[in-house]
Amino acid sequence: MAEETTGVRITQQAIYAKQLEHGETLVAILEKLNHLDQVPDRLREVELTLARLAWIERIAYAGLTGSVVAILGLVINMTGK
Repeated sequence: MAEETTGVRITQQAIYAKQLEHGETLVAILEKLNHLDQVPDRLREVELTLARLAWIERIAYAGLTGSVVAILGLVINMTGK
């Protein structure tokens, strides 16, 4: 049987091309990471907005409950006389 020798030929040009590819990938990753530095500020703004909306909802339900109780009181007062 004849021995088969398989080899891989790596040239400096292939290495340089791969380094360029990795460099482009690294630049793309860094661009995405640079845009993520604003995320905590945006999350804080969203949390504050949600907290404000929760208070508005509580106030609206308190007003609605008070209105319903007042109407029921008026109806009971009118029917009782």
